[in-house]
Parts: sequence; C-alpha cells; structure tokens
Amino acid sequence: MDIYFGILIASFGPSISPTEILPVPLNVLLGPIMIGFGLAFFMLSKKFLIKPRIGVVKFGRKRKVGKRRTMVVLSINVVILLILFLLKVTNIGGSFSLPFLLEGYLFLTVPLCFVAYFLKFSRLYIYGFLLGSGFFLADISSFIIPIPYNFLFTYLMLGGIIVIIGITYLIRFLRKYQLPQEEINKDG
Repeated sequence: MDIYFGILIASFGPSISPTEILPVPLNVLLGPIMIGFGLAFFMLSKKFLIKPRIGVVKFGRKRKVGKRRTMVVLSINVVILLILFLLKVTNIGGSFSLPFLLEGYLFLTVPLCFVAYFLKFSRLYIYGFLLGSGFFLADISSFIIPIPYNFLFTYLMLGGIIVIIGITYLIRFLRKYQLPQEEINKDG
C-alpha cells in the first residue's frame, strides 16, 4: 500500500507540471502511466506476495464502519474541492486565494488524517503531512529550481520518500512472514 501511495504522489509531479517539460504524448500520459504502474504493482504484490503468506483477510464490523466513514469524509472533501474549483474558474466568488501551505493542509492533510484515524493507519498521518506540504515546498523550491520543474522535483522527492518507506515495510513483511513450506515445494 505504501509503495502504491508513493508512486501515486510521485505521479502528481508530471500531472501538475506544465506540459512544456516533456514531448507531446508523454506530457499528458506520464502521470496516468505512473498511476497504472503503481496500481499494477499493488495488485500483483497482493496476489503473489501477501495472499500466499497470510491468506485472504476478512475485516470485521469495526473495519467496515471505518471504511464507510472514510468514504463519507472523502466524498465531502471532493464535493468541497469541486465547489471551490468551480467558484475559482467562474469567478463567482470573486478573486480569492489561500496560501499554498494552508491550501495543502486543508484539502490534503486534513482528509488524509481522517482516513488515517478511521482506518487506524498511523503512517498515513505522516504521508498526509508530506502531501499537504507539497504545494508549499514546490513554491519555496522555485527559488532554487526553475518554475516548470519545481512541482516535478517536489512530488518525485515526496513520492520517493514514501516508496522507500514502503520498500522498508515490504522487506520487513517478507522476512516476518515466510512462504509456507507447501508453497515453496509447489513452486520448486
């Protein structure tokens, strides 16, 4: 999950950066290609690494309630973001702008903290903080890194940090949960 989330965050860089950075088909497709790669990695690792070691997990009532609450929080967040986007595009609400740090924390960190709380996934608090800081870090890094590349650099760096954390957890998981003997004999 962490590796997929890291790849997802890293894909924000090519998606947010201006299209002049990459050649024509790649400038639009690199973000979705990265998301597809991350999703394929997630599905394949679940099938070939996790299920053979710990089997299929059936969640109890508390986890299902947590997932339902998460869906409600994320749905409310999407609606609010859509309304603010439409207000900004149509100029109905006048010209308003939030500071990048506040914008990132309000619309990315806060919802991810709710998700982390409801799903009892403590690393997601850190990931939410990193993701919420992304706009601000890209803005600050524009003093050092030229403007089209600052978002690309920032989100690739943040995604890379999360992927490294995910790889660490994957290695721990593989060491802790060895393949059952019948799986080793079947493959060999």
